[in-house]
Amino acid sequence: MKKASVVFLLVLLILGSCKKDKSSSAPVSKGVYISNEGNFTFGNGEVSFYDPATQQVSNNLFKGVNGYSLGDVAQSVYIKDSIGFIVVNNSQKIEMVRIPSFQKIRTISIPNSSPRYVLAVNDSIIYVTELYKGKVYVINYQTGNVVKTIDQMASWTEHMVQVGNYVVVEERNADAHPSATSTLATINVSTNTFAQRYTYAGTNINGIVKDNLNRIWLAVASDSANIRPGLTCLNGDMSVAKTITFPYGHNPSNLCINGSGDRLYFFDSDIESISVDDTVALAAPFAANGGRNLYGMGVDPVTGDVYASDALDYVQASRIYRYDKNGVLIGSFIAGVISGNFAFSH
Repeated sequence: MKKASVVFLLVLLILGSCKKDKSSSAPVSKGVYISNEGNFTFGNGEVSFYDPATQQVSNNLFKGVNGYSLGDVAQSVYIKDSIGFIVVNNSQKIEMVRIPSFQKIRTISIPNSSPRYVLAVNDSIIYVTELYKGKVYVINYQTGNVVKTIDQMASWTEHMVQVGNYVVVEERNADAHPSATSTLATINVSTNTFAQRYTYAGTNINGIVKDNLNRIWLAVASDSANIRPGLTCLNGDMSVAKTITFPYGHNPSNLCINGSGDRLYFFDSDIESISVDDTVALAAPFAANGGRNLYGMGVDPVTGDVYASDALDYVQASRIYRYDKNGVLIGSFIAGVISGNFAFSH
């Protein structure tokens, strides 16, 4: 009996070990990569992968493939072709990996930085935004070198979109701005130089996207000058095409757009969605909050599925909710701690 018990225990341990390895193995298909920030200074940032076809999730992906911890605060993940860029904010670096194997290509170190988001502007150059300094980094990702910094930015640079030969940069205020203005900056991609700054009403911009008419959309917070929150649509010359205003107390954020560029998604108290042709906000939400601590969102550019993370108490692993393009809940799954950013591979 004792020998049989030992054999049974060994079988259980082997099965448990196999299950653990499977949960962190490299993806073999296309799907969704999720950056899990982890807790500040804990060094528990990671990336999860979700396969929508099988509804299987692989957590702790970077360490599972590469054998060492990713670092402190996995801020965002960005995919260009077969290369993934994982921005590790408090570790002052970007990890480059192969997609889908997730094997490391190189580490791009940015000393004395706090990087936020990546945008590839061609086949060798990426722009990287910065939390604590008024700059954007210009990096040759083929060599891993910082080519230059564009220093004429506001105190905090965030999301970016490219329109033609210019990149539009979201500039954010760390605190409520007394002059009740928010700003965008443009960068000339040909010369990697600051081009111009544009000022708009509202304390802060909480996300920018580009629609199918090459217009820029902003999610704008309310301000101290009694300007209501809402969405602002800009023409190609950065002039205001239209605004969709919300009642006071609302705060649109996490602005996303679908793959065809004709439908916007954002957080308010619920998950909201409107067409780029709308002129007023819809009365019914895309999906009700349900008491969740909504934190990050992404829209699959091919299927139109919407992924939204519930950060819970910022200590537990986040739960990710997946909706179809009509707002019907498909299912949910557990990722990592503070899931904040989504990237899609097809």
